[in-house]
Parts: sequence; C-alpha cells; structure tokens
Amino acid sequence: MCSSRWIDHVKNTKEQYGVQEITADELQAALQEKDTAPVLIDVRETDEWKTGKLPTAVGLPRGILELKVENVVSPDSQRPIVLYCAGGLRSIMTAASLIGMGYNKENIKSLTGGFGSWAKKGYTVVKD
Repeated sequence: MCSSRWIDHVKNTKEQYGVQEITADELQAALQEKDTAPVLIDVRETDEWKTGKLPTAVGLPRGILELKVENVVSPDSQRPIVLYCAGGLRSIMTAASLIGMGYNKENIKSLTGGFGSWAKKGYTVVKD
C-alpha cells in the first residue's frame, strides 16, 4: 500500500513537470507503428522482471536509470519514450527526472497503471 505522502508527492511532481501519461490501449496502438514506435523503458527493480516485461522494453531500474539512459536513447532524440513501473507512480517520478536532465517532455510518457494495467488488458508479456 502506498502512503498518502508518496501519492501526493507523485501528483505534485506530475503537475510541476507536466508529465504526460499513456494508457495501455494507446501504447498497444503506438507499438504497432514501426517507424514511430516508442522506446520502452522498464524502471522496475530487476527482481520485478520475473513477472515479465513489455515486448522490446529495456530494463533500467530507477536507481540507475539516470546513469545509463543515454546508452539507450539520447536526450536529443525525437523518438517517443514510454516509461513504466509496476503501478504507474515510479515511472512518473522517472519521467520528471529525465525532463530535468534535458529530455523533451513532449516525447516522454508514463504508462498509466504501469505493468499491472498492461498485463490486466491481456497484452503481450515476455519473460527472459
């Protein structure tokens, strides 16, 4: 269960940085567009990946994402980036961090409801 302070902090961060969200249905449609498909970044901890990941997702846990994200996508890239975690809160915080690092906030989205919403919809989940 999430504390109310954490939820309030996430809400305030989302508003302050203008973090956009994308639903599982919208993401599924976006992934079908081969030329404009977003870069997917899974910010969950490695032990959470046991339940699977979204297809094509790169695993960069939130604790190291800022150190390694430029190896995956440059701040100058115009490709859309979709971040996700288990429930959609940590990915909002990560989106704010990327915006603070100079990534274009128009290209960054957080998956509403995270991995849980994706899996609940029955969309493809891959396991290593």
